[in-house]
Amino acid sequence: MPTNIIIGVGGTGAKIVESVIHTCAAGLGPEGLTVGFVDQDQSNGNVTRSLDLLNKYVEARRLWRAENSSNRLGEQTELLKTELRSLLPGQEVWVPHRDQQTTLAMVLGEASMPQEDRHLFDLLFAAGEEEQDMPLDEGYRGRPNIGAAAMTARVGEDVEFWRTLIQKIEQAKGGEDVRLVLAGSVFGGTGAAGFPTLARLIRNQLRERRVTRNVKLGGILMLPYFAFNAPEKEEGVQANVARREQLLLQSQGALKYYHNLFKDEGVFDELYFVGWNRMFDLGYHRPGKAEQANPPLAPELLAALGVVTFLTKEIEQEGQNRVFVSSRQQDDVLSWSDLPSPDPNRPDAPFERLGQMLRFATAWLYWRPLLSQRGGFKRIFGNDPWYRVQGLDKVDFKTAPPDAELRKLTEYLEKFLWWAACIEHYSPSARTRFDLWRTTPLVAQVTREENPTDPYQIAQALREEAFGPAFDQVVVNHAAADALPSASELIRKINEQAAPGENRGLGVMVASLHQYSHTGRA
Repeated sequence: MPTNIIIGVGGTGAKIVESVIHTCAAGLGPEGLTVGFVDQDQSNGNVTRSLDLLNKYVEARRLWRAENSSNRLGEQTELLKTELRSLLPGQEVWVPHRDQQTTLAMVLGEASMPQEDRHLFDLLFAAGEEEQDMPLDEGYRGRPNIGAAAMTARVGEDVEFWRTLIQKIEQAKGGEDVRLVLAGSVFGGTGAAGFPTLARLIRNQLRERRVTRNVKLGGILMLPYFAFNAPEKEEGVQANVARREQLLLQSQGALKYYHNLFKDEGVFDELYFVGWNRMFDLGYHRPGKAEQANPPLAPELLAALGVVTFLTKEIEQEGQNRVFVSSRQQDDVLSWSDLPSPDPNRPDAPFERLGQMLRFATAWLYWRPLLSQRGGFKRIFGNDPWYRVQGLDKVDFKTAPPDAELRKLTEYLEKFLWWAACIEHYSPSARTRFDLWRTTPLVAQVTREENPTDPYQIAQALREEAFGPAFDQVVVNHAAADALPSASELIRKINEQAAPGENRGLGVMVASLHQYSHTGRA
């Protein structure tokens, strides 16, 4: 199996990783994927949320995919198929400078610089807290020039993150294929600083170690696609934050830099640019730390599909510096036909897999409470055909209840539906008609004004009368396509036969629910 690695650089990079995890859960990803994060802002809310999602995915997969599990999903089931792992277990996020009071002046040793070096330092970086003495504990505050200098100084040291990454890459010397993709933005701080810096350092390491033949380096770059309010106060260090009016100007300069860098040096084998014609308006401003937890947005889904495309497709030509740009058929609509497919033989793969995952997650809101019944479970359902057909009469609910399996899968699916709800409901802020899915019946509470970083609460369960309409309408069908299989069709199949595959215990029922939630094209 090839070694696949994704590194989310900065808060936007972490959000791309978030969407990549969900595409993997739906069956669109590679067999295995190693995940890493880089962010100078140690408590960045976007990174924290993506890391929590990764851990929930890993734990759910461990319970449902383990060889010795009594409630196992077989290989024929696409659900949670990709094996995700952390690049640095226990230290998943590389923070280049962990000391809270670290400044660029301290990193570069300004106090002991020769006079001529100090003059150059003063020329390149503004004095005081604006740049030279700005605390780095909340990231680079939209100043990639600071981040590039600080990060380059740190990478050259004996850093475990860097050492582990190079060890993974060197597996290519034994003939193993290695795909490494960096994800970040051309705007902001850590992403704009770390993306090109890490890319050049990695490519230089590959050339120095003569590891090039079996290694492919890809990049996913986000152009400005969301806007935020101005800071509430404009005084002192609080003014030292990223502003929406600066994003386009910064990005224009960054793109010129990328053009010159990659044209001359050929750093990337493939580079993907994703943007949007109108900004998504978040309606608030957060300078950093835990409060910087922006909701998932539609462009990150396109970026995630670019990631899995790079990780799974054939790249035959050597030394090609190819650039791909996202596009849509209509500038005010996002539909299934606008999503790039990772599989060239299945152009509708995103519709098939993500649609199936959405319908399965909806079905789970109805069926999971039934599977969690105690004492009277067999008495209530024991005579129903589905109870015996799905092998539930063989599951030991009394002495060995699958509580952990049910809980962990539910926790992940709630995250998945929350992600889908945010993407859908923030799309109108960019004047975009969203024609992928409809999650409103699954949202129990909206807290967008009170808590914009966590705007939706997903329903804990669906009643029988609500399940059918929600299941039938959650996925927007292709135009002129046949009607999607209905909830009544799902129930009929559940009552008639179990899904094929070597599923065990409660895994039989879960595999069947997932299989029969298909869109008619799976």
